[in-house]
Amino acid sequence: MTVEATQGSDRWLFLMGGAAAILGSLLGMIGNLIHPDTPIGDPAGVARAIAASEGWLPIHLTIVLGILLMFGGLVALARSVRGELATGLARLGLAAATAGVAVGLVLVILDGVAARQLAQEWASAPPAEQVIALRLVSANETLNFALASLFNILFAGVAFIMFGLAVAASGGYPRSFGLIVVLGGLESIGAGLIQADAGEPVLASRVLTIIGPTVITLWLFAIGILLVQKARRLIASPADGRLPPAAAGPMS
Repeated sequence: MTVEATQGSDRWLFLMGGAAAILGSLLGMIGNLIHPDTPIGDPAGVARAIAASEGWLPIHLTIVLGILLMFGGLVALARSVRGELATGLARLGLAAATAGVAVGLVLVILDGVAARQLAQEWASAPPAEQVIALRLVSANETLNFALASLFNILFAGVAFIMFGLAVAASGGYPRSFGLIVVLGGLESIGAGLIQADAGEPVLASRVLTIIGPTVITLWLFAIGILLVQKARRLIASPADGRLPPAAAGPMS
């Protein structure tokens, strides 16, 4: 592939990936902010909250779309880093993100579709059958907690730690900027491990789940802006394929 063709594909990848990172981050934040709270240790309260929520399914579909778009942003980010070490770290991050997204999609569909169906069946069941129906709701919640732990470890944790290190090792981004998300990834892994050990969300995991994912989401939003800027610089670069200094040189 010629330099011109490579530059042309990169500019479109950075532009689309940057836009995906920005939109995906916004959708992910909005979806999680408006997600109804469910009580801990109260199976009937959980089922009641899910069954009564009119926006349960649209909220979870918003989160699904956000996850997919965020992954698109990470694909573009992996292409944008330069250097053997940074490229290797980004590839490891992309592998972890791929596995994490697969887990996340299953998690959100179980929580958004299966949980609502089970909760509505519990709400409409005769009193004699509500005990069994409630156990099904609780079993689904247990699966959700397990998958959420794995999602936090793989996607919000390992993937963003690898990408943060890749950004820090690359010459195209501020090194300190990459290290910020490493901290968010470590907090996400901590949240996943604590929740996995407890079998359900506890105070510590809830706090870490707020901090870690917030850090990585805002970080990816900023990465999306930087990717769009890279795409614009490539568009403005000379026709012979040489990158302008702003796009090719390291950032302080």
